Amino acid sequence: MFLKINYTLETSKVQGPGTRFTVWVQGCSIHCQGCQNKDTWDFDSGESISIDFLATQIKNSPSPGLTITGGEPLDQLDAVYSLISKVNQYKDIFLCSGYTLKQIIDDPYKKKILGCIDMICAGPFDKSQICSSEWKGSRNQEIACFTKRAIELRRIYKPLKTEYRINKRTGQVLVTGFTVPSSDVF
Repeated sequence: MFLKINYTLETSKVQGPGTRFTVWVQGCSIHCQGCQNKDTWDFDSGESISIDFLATQIKNSPSPGLTITGGEPLDQLDAVYSLISKVNQYKDIFLCSGYTLKQIIDDPYKKKILGCIDMICAGPFDKSQICSSEWKGSRNQEIACFTKRAIELRRIYKPLKTEYRINKRTGQVLVTGFTVPSSDVF
C-alpha cells in the first residue's frame, strides 16, 4: 500500500506537542479559504511512498511523536490508517483534519481512525478566526485527546507557532507551523 505525500520532516517542534516526525499528505477535498498548504491540495501531485518504508523511517526517527497533516489525511484514510497501525505503539500520534470531530464521529468509516490516534486537531481552517492557541490555526478548530499520554503531552508542552528551517545544501528556507502567513515563505 502507498500513501501520497507532499513532504516529510523528521523533527519539528511546532507540529504538535514535543518533537515530532511530520507527514504532509498530498490531496485535499476541503480547500479551506486562506489555507497555507495549497500546494497539498492537488491529488495528482506529490510522491507515492510505500507505507512500510515510511513506517520504518518514522520508527527509526529520534522524534517521539508523529503528526499527520496535509492536505487532508482522511481523504487517504485507508493508507493513513495502515501507517498509524504500524507506528502507534512506537510514537504518539497527532492528526490534523479539516473535518469536524462531529463529522468524523458520525461517519463509521472515518471514525475508526480515532481509535488509533492520541490527539486530533479537527475542523476547517477559518482565516477570519486565526488564533495563537495550541496546535491549531483558527479558534473554530477543536483539539481533542483520546489517550492519557495525549493529556499528559498537552499539559507538559506549550505550543510553538512557527519554525524556520534552512536547507544547508540549497539555502532554501522552509517555514512551518500553524497559521504561518504565506508572505513568510521565501
